[in-house]
Amino acid sequence: MTDNKPSVPEKPAGLQLPPMSRRMQRFSILMFFLLGVALTAFLVGDPLGMFGRQSSSPATSEQEAASAAEEAGQLYMCPMHPEVIESSPGSCPICKMALVEVKQSRPEETGEREVLYWYAPMDPSYVQDEPGLSPMGMKLVPKYADQDTADDSGTIRIDPTQIQNIGVVSTPAVVENISRTSRTVGILDYDAERISWVNTKFEGWIEKVHVNYVGQEVRRGQALFEIYSPDLVSTQEEYLRALEYVDSMEASGREQTLRQAEALLRSARERLGFWDISEEQVQALETTRTVQRTLTVHALTGGIVAEIMQDSLEGMYVKSGMDLYKIADLSTIWVHADIYETDLPWVREGMQAVVSFRNDPEQVYQGKVLYLYPEVNKQTRTLKVCVAVPNPKRRMRPGMYADVSVEGPNIKGAVIIPRSAVLRTGERDLVFLDLGEGRFRPQEVRMGVAGEGDRIQILEGIEAGQEVVVQAQFMLDSESRIQEAIAKFMTRDQSDD
Repeated sequence: MTDNKPSVPEKPAGLQLPPMSRRMQRFSILMFFLLGVALTAFLVGDPLGMFGRQSSSPATSEQEAASAAEEAGQLYMCPMHPEVIESSPGSCPICKMALVEVKQSRPEETGEREVLYWYAPMDPSYVQDEPGLSPMGMKLVPKYADQDTADDSGTIRIDPTQIQNIGVVSTPAVVENISRTSRTVGILDYDAERISWVNTKFEGWIEKVHVNYVGQEVRRGQALFEIYSPDLVSTQEEYLRALEYVDSMEASGREQTLRQAEALLRSARERLGFWDISEEQVQALETTRTVQRTLTVHALTGGIVAEIMQDSLEGMYVKSGMDLYKIADLSTIWVHADIYETDLPWVREGMQAVVSFRNDPEQVYQGKVLYLYPEVNKQTRTLKVCVAVPNPKRRMRPGMYADVSVEGPNIKGAVIIPRSAVLRTGERDLVFLDLGEGRFRPQEVRMGVAGEGDRIQILEGIEAGQEVVVQAQFMLDSESRIQEAIAKFMTRDQSDD
């Protein structure tokens, strides 16, 4: 028999939630947990610090800071002018910058030692009241109260650790011989004492030229050109007439008239001499008793033709005093060299000089400083010197460049220190003496001449064997000024009390 009752679905074993509802459930549980924790923290006073600590009012903080500063003897200094120190906040009277605090550091940061302030190792004017970094990214160095002190002589004391941090390097002053070689570059030129100009003292026309190009070598007495001058022809005629007059008076036996004739002859001869007519030419005129239409002009000195007035002199009309040739003797050459002002103490007239050329460095020429020019060049700040060099083989030519070395004197038994150890303030020169055990003292010195390399002579202020600081002396100078300023301020403050 068939059962026609409707089928009843089976009851599920448990409540089944979709996956999304299960995630929402976990989220709700987490939110309830966080809300409970926050409520608990609020009720018990925020023991975990979730809501921040309650701060005091600004007025209370300023009063407490002021009281603490007053009790600790708070000082304020200018970061750009360490000598400006005040007991209250304000501005620097020099640069108008706000004064920075100079106070003790926290005991937990320094232990038992008292810190006055923190400063940059490369810029002591940068001062902070707590550790940190300088504008250059370097770690600030503490200034301990028991570390650095300055006495009346300016001696400062620095902790060995700080000496190593700022890189202080010292070296002893020594006694040595000091000398210097001044090296420069020069330009070759003609020897001005061996240059002659060829000209005439009368007017005329050049009819024939024997030397007609630059660079041609001529000998003393060599014919240069032939010139026709009406004045010279007339003077020759006067001389011949005077000569004939003397001969006739000698035959007549009249002594008074003879003396007059001889005076006329001397006058005509002197005129020929004034026009640079040589004795040989006058004697030739007396022998031939014939007037020469042209006169040959000869070279008075030997050398090379350095200049000619124009390419072709033949047919040229010449006035008296017109320079036609420049003849230079190259047996000696001059070198004009420029030396700096710092080399002036080492260069004197008569010193030996060495001249060489870069195209032939093995060949050197020995010369002598002839003279120094009187004026320093305003643009280059150099002084020109003239060196005379023998040139027997004529290898050196004007216009060439040369390397010049002037050997200076050798100073014996001089006290020498590195030049880098000297601090020049404009009014005086200082060095820092390393007294040992972290003690340094500024010492004024008087410098002598500077030698080769980084060496300088000390005339006064330092004795041989004393240690001088050659590195980080600028740091010591800043430190000395800071400590001196603080000491003066403390003394002033105590006297006011």
